[in-house]
Amino acid sequence: MKKLYFKLGTIGALMLFVGSCSDEFLEEKPKGTVSEEILTTASGVDLLLVGAYARIDGYSQGEAGGTGGASATNWVWGDVPSDDMHRGDQTGGWSPINLIERYEADPANAWIEELWAANYDGVARANDALRVLRKAGDLIDAGEARQLEAEARWLRAWYHFQLRSKIEKIPYITEDVEAKEVPNDREVWDDIEADLVWGIENNMNENPEIGRASLWAAKALLARVHLFQNEFAEAKPYLDDIIDNGPFELMDHFYDNFDEEKQNNAESIFEVQYTVNDGAGEHNSGADHRTLFPRGSDVGSCCSYSAPSFDLFNAFKVDANGLPLLDNFQDDLLLEDYGVLDTEPFTPTDVALDPRVDWTIGRRGIPFLDWGPMSGSDWMLDQAGMGPFLNKKVMFYKRNKGVISISSPTWSNGLNGNNWRIFRLSHVILWRAEVAAEENDLVLAKDLVNMIRERAQDDMVMGKVNNTTFESGYELDIEEDQPAANYNLGLYTSFPDQDYARKAIRHEMRLEFALEGMRFQDLVRWGVDAETITNYLQSELSDGKLPWLQGSVYTDGQDDHWPIPQAQLDLQSGILTQDPAY
Repeated sequence: MKKLYFKLGTIGALMLFVGSCSDEFLEEKPKGTVSEEILTTASGVDLLLVGAYARIDGYSQGEAGGTGGASATNWVWGDVPSDDMHRGDQTGGWSPINLIERYEADPANAWIEELWAANYDGVARANDALRVLRKAGDLIDAGEARQLEAEARWLRAWYHFQLRSKIEKIPYITEDVEAKEVPNDREVWDDIEADLVWGIENNMNENPEIGRASLWAAKALLARVHLFQNEFAEAKPYLDDIIDNGPFELMDHFYDNFDEEKQNNAESIFEVQYTVNDGAGEHNSGADHRTLFPRGSDVGSCCSYSAPSFDLFNAFKVDANGLPLLDNFQDDLLLEDYGVLDTEPFTPTDVALDPRVDWTIGRRGIPFLDWGPMSGSDWMLDQAGMGPFLNKKVMFYKRNKGVISISSPTWSNGLNGNNWRIFRLSHVILWRAEVAAEENDLVLAKDLVNMIRERAQDDMVMGKVNNTTFESGYELDIEEDQPAANYNLGLYTSFPDQDYARKAIRHEMRLEFALEGMRFQDLVRWGVDAETITNYLQSELSDGKLPWLQGSVYTDGQDDHWPIPQAQLDLQSGILTQDPAY
């Protein structure tokens, strides 16, 4: 399903004109509006529903979310405040993100306001569809009505989940309330669950049109919601059902899940759909992560935001058996070419690494997909401030430039049509491993982790680069039939105890899902955020690295979530109350 080229909904969208006046002139409908009566058909409700789907990327040009604060990639909220990513680019750019990474964001932060407004816009659009569906009544076939309602409820649950996973005190807005009168004085997890369960119990379509939420997407999201509450027994049957009965299978290669040529593949459960060069300008592209691409004369797309951390890179180190260094990967921190000019000699480390590292992180001297080897600091604006690494998972192949990326250059040439995968089978498998560990079923937990690791064992980046500098006019010396680095990935023989299993599974999630906007919220739900982030800051900032981030402090009990935007408190004075932590 492609995004429509117009927007529908309640906030900043197509207005629903209701009511009439006796004066003939006043009875004329304003341009750009449509009456609810016209929409009380299956196709009318579906148009409203498509408008609700259109908000799922979190981006709407000229409206809330227009700079990426509610991005479906969740990079600002799930990656930047975690131990996986620095904001990137130059220190002075996008100061609200600086404050998020330094754990200094307050209720006036513009990105927190975007997060709130864009997701509640999505809620409003879903509620519009539900309200008109109710009004249609018997005009719509009962089976079709159930499917429309299930999808609208899924979307409403999704947008509320996006908010609740980041802000503790939110109101749950349904179609039958006055939104501005709903307080944030109770927990909303049960409301999110109820919307998802409704769709599951009412036989939501297992295989709908591409881009729409399926029964399996409802079960995946419901399981994720239960995991956020440490309700492992409740998550278990949904995860088992997806694994045992769903039509999904692991793709042959790890990077298949980020390859624009393999979208909506056999592993995918739900993807945000993007297109480019379709006559809609930038509107249907992945504009929610338009600034996350490398700079540079050839690859340059703007703006080298999204810079993987030293900590993440070192998490891919392995021992002689190819197993992660769970407790000491921060020892002897590898810095790669940090502080080394791209014109100076440099050779990548020969320390053994999990091969997924070079499908996840762009680093000097390693092929960057088919763009050639990354040449160093010239691919970014401020290496001293952001570190030496780039995000590879959001990039597209050079061979698809102008095809999967926009053909008309703009300030952000990286805009592309590569979908964002929200749920896939590998997520479900590792979440099921987490449940197994909590139930002390250590053999099953090990086997599930090994299933993911085995897929990645031979998935190596090929092309050993022998060049040490990359000055203008250089001739590349690449051994195409050789691995690009020293890779080793082994399988676990056992999980000796529950604590080890937890540690191994959580580390595996980090390696498999790095830079996918999940890490920080996972640390919080595991209750290890304060310890992990404090240790990370001490390691990451040692020896004066990343000067602008020096002095950052993580406050336990506050920095694990964000406040209610001050603008909303002002608009709903006496209705919304601020989180006491702020």
